[in-house]
Amino acid sequence: MFKIILCITLSSAFCANTFVNCSENLNDEDDLFVPTYEWQVIKKGQKIPKGLHVRVNFETGVREAKILVEDDITDKTSAVVQVPDARNSNSEDEAPLKYSHQELKEALKNIKNDASPEEQAEKKFRSYEELKEDLSKLDVRPKTDGELLKELMLYHKVLTTTQEHQELIVSIIEDLEYLVHQIDNANDFVTLNGFADIIYPNLNSTNLDIKDGTLKLLGSSMQNNAKVQIHAFETGAIGTLLKVLVLNSDETIKNRAIFALSGLMRRFPLAQRQFLDNAGLNVFGELLQESNNMKLLLKIVTLIHDLILEHDGALKDKSYLEKIEQYNAVNLRQKLQDQKWCPFLVTLLRNIVSIDVEDHDAVEKTLNTIISSRVCNMSGNVQLQTLISHLQSYYKNLAKVDDDEYFGHLLDLCQQAINVNLKRNVEL
Repeated sequence: MFKIILCITLSSAFCANTFVNCSENLNDEDDLFVPTYEWQVIKKGQKIPKGLHVRVNFETGVREAKILVEDDITDKTSAVVQVPDARNSNSEDEAPLKYSHQELKEALKNIKNDASPEEQAEKKFRSYEELKEDLSKLDVRPKTDGELLKELMLYHKVLTTTQEHQELIVSIIEDLEYLVHQIDNANDFVTLNGFADIIYPNLNSTNLDIKDGTLKLLGSSMQNNAKVQIHAFETGAIGTLLKVLVLNSDETIKNRAIFALSGLMRRFPLAQRQFLDNAGLNVFGELLQESNNMKLLLKIVTLIHDLILEHDGALKDKSYLEKIEQYNAVNLRQKLQDQKWCPFLVTLLRNIVSIDVEDHDAVEKTLNTIISSRVCNMSGNVQLQTLISHLQSYYKNLAKVDDDEYFGHLLDLCQQAINVNLKRNVEL
C-alpha cells in the first residue's frame, strides 16, 4: 500500500521573512522547528525556516519537513508522489484525508497537458459534413449483384484475350457461380449473354479447372430456374454436355457434366426428350459398364430414378393435359426397356456387393432404380435372383442384430424388387 503525499518545496517566494508561517494563527511562543536531513512532523502553528522540503500526507493530514538536498529536487510538474506505507495495510484506524483547498491548488496548478498542440488538434471532433466528404472520397458505396456480374464478365472477357491469367479466370468463374444461385442473378447472367461469352467457350478450354468451374456454373444457374433451363435448351446445352461426357476422360469433369444435365432436365420434359433423341441413355449405359467411379455411377442411376418418379407424378395430375402429353412423348420407362438397361443395373449392383456390401446407400439407390424402372425380368435373370437373395439374407440378419429400421427398409426394397419384376413377367 502506498500513501499519497503532497510534496512542496518552500522558498523565499512564499515568505519574505526569515521564517515561513505554516499556520494562520502563529504564536511567538511556539517552539522553533529545527530542521534535519530526516523527515520531521511540523506541529500546528510551528514556524519553519524557508527553503525546506515540505510534504503533506493526504491520508493522515500530517505535515513533514526536512532540509532540501539535491536528490529531493524532482520535476515540479509532479507535485503528488507515492511513498511506501510503513503502517500495517490491514489497519482499520487510518486517519481520514486532511488537506486544505489552497494546498491542493498549489500542488496541482503546475500539472500540464502532456499532449502536443498537434495531438490536441487531432482529438477535436469533425463535423458531419467533413465526415461525409471524407467518406465520399473513399468510394465505399456497396455494389449491387448486377454491377458485380457486369464487372466479372468484363474482367473475364479481358483476361481470355490471352492464354495467361488462368487462375484469375477460375476465380472469376467461382464468383459468378456463387452469384447465380440467386434466381434473379442467373436471369441477368443470361440477359448479359453469359452462355455465349463464358459458358460455351470455356467448355472447350483445355484447362480442367476452368472447364470444371464452368460446368458447375452452368448447373448452378439452372437449378429451379425455368428461364435459364429454356435458354440452355434452346442454345444446344444437351448436345454440348453429352459431348463433354463422351470426349473427356477426367472423372471430375464427367461428374460435373451429370450435375449440369440434372439441372437442365428436371421438371423439363422437352429437355428430357432431346436427351433421349441425342442417345443420352446410350452414353449413360456405356458409363455404367466402363466406369469404376462409384460416385459417377450413383449420380446416373439416381437421376434416372428421380426422372421416373417425376413422370409418374406428372401423369397423375389430370389438370394439366399439355404436361401429360409432353411426358407421354418422353415415355422414359419404355425407352429404358428398349435400351435393355437391366444388365447395366445388375452389373452395378453386383459391383457394389462385391466391392463393399456395407455401402448401404449405394445399394438403396440401385434397388430404387431397379424397382422404379421395371426393366428386369426376374424369372429369367439368375444373376439378379442370386444378388437379391443374398441381400435379403444379409439385411434380415442385420435387422435382427441391430434392430435398425433402416436395415428393415432395405430388406423391404429387396422384396419390392422381386414383386415388381415378377408382376412385369406376368404382364409380359
